[in-house]
Amino acid sequence: MSDADRDPRAPLIAGISQYDVDFVMPRVGVDIPLGIDPFLLYKSRDPAIRALHELLLRAFNAGIESVRRDDRDAARRVFNFPEVAEIGFGYSKSSKRGSGVGTVLTGLILETLENAPDLLERGVRHIEEMQLLSAGIGPDRISDIAANVLKSFLIEYTQRQCSVWGIPMMKGVPLGHIYDSGTGEWEDGHYDLPVNPIDGRAILLVPRRIVRALPWINYDDFLRGEFAAYLRARRTAAAALTKGVKGKVAVVSVTRSDIALVERYVQAKEATSDQAKPADAYGIDSDRDVCDQAASLKHRLNDTPSGREAATDYQRLVLEILNFVFNPDLVDGQPEVRTVDGTERRDIIFTNESDESFWAYVRLEHSSIFLMFEVKNTTDLGIDALNQTATYLGDRLGRLGIIVTREAASDSMKRKAISIWNDSGQGRKAILVLSDGDLRALLDIRCRGASTAKWMQQRYREFRMSLQ
Repeated sequence: MSDADRDPRAPLIAGISQYDVDFVMPRVGVDIPLGIDPFLLYKSRDPAIRALHELLLRAFNAGIESVRRDDRDAARRVFNFPEVAEIGFGYSKSSKRGSGVGTVLTGLILETLENAPDLLERGVRHIEEMQLLSAGIGPDRISDIAANVLKSFLIEYTQRQCSVWGIPMMKGVPLGHIYDSGTGEWEDGHYDLPVNPIDGRAILLVPRRIVRALPWINYDDFLRGEFAAYLRARRTAAAALTKGVKGKVAVVSVTRSDIALVERYVQAKEATSDQAKPADAYGIDSDRDVCDQAASLKHRLNDTPSGREAATDYQRLVLEILNFVFNPDLVDGQPEVRTVDGTERRDIIFTNESDESFWAYVRLEHSSIFLMFEVKNTTDLGIDALNQTATYLGDRLGRLGIIVTREAASDSMKRKAISIWNDSGQGRKAILVLSDGDLRALLDIRCRGASTAKWMQQRYREFRMSLQ
């Protein structure tokens, strides 16, 4: 099939399911109706991700400071946010082509600041506030702003995911408009990146944990909540004032003169941040049904032999299964993570971003945002495997580790895990063992739409109840 005949809704990377990877799978010829939500950066428990939100605010507020100084040229340079077509997000139903909104968006931002003196004075705490103060700025443009400022991060993330999944990259792909956090300027460069086979344009992959169909702070939600209460207090009919484009012009004329409305709404959204979840559906046909994918993974698990020769295949398959059953609670699974000196290698490390009570308990009780999985492609798990896992656990990776192996742990291995707990002093080290049978059970739970976190909680409880 020629590129011209390809289904524009087909996954851009063949042979990998959306369910099994940490990133949003781009499509060949259409944009996915999603956007980067800066609030998910703000609420992250991962310091590296929270730092991205701080970078975004510094960049945007630097532009506001230029407006305060009446340096419009400097402000225009900062507020230059063209559409980042490389991420493949947007709301066009027919193609991936961007609309070149950079200069238009710059004008909208400047016009908003010039007509909202309180905002100009205070700056922004969330760039999503601009939706509530400009008739022309919506969710898609909030995503554009974030994608522009975060492009360096997206480049590095894309390269790492390509390494994990064996996605081909082309050397020296040109990519423009990359924010330099040191100088505050936009730069162009050439990078090793995958490219779209249709138009040869660079592809930037985006973590699933930072995308939503609508940002958590958004105009429609503001209109239904804080602004509706404002109108009721003044006995003003909402229908005429808030309907359509003209209605938003009327609304922003109010918010620009009364920034307290925006502040109250934002504070309420911050207070309910645990409810802000990344998207789990992408508004386009999935490449396969959830239960079909669970069945496929079980079939591959059955067909993968035990032993050293298939160890790499088994580790890769386990990574796919863990992504499938635990995302978005556990994210950014990285295989073959080595220490700085290269002397230790951890099979898979996930970041625990979950708001689920069990995973939140694990993060607190075992003192780390990270969760380590050791993968052993053997039917005869030995004591050395538990000892090795125990040595990896500590301040950096936390004190809960999980071994994934082919058969259920023997009674002697269970006693060894208890011994490790008892011998580890105040910083108790817990080791759980998951077998192929456990992975199948988790896949079935995922197919049913039930909670895999609750299943893990029960397994963890069984371990704790067995302690003497």
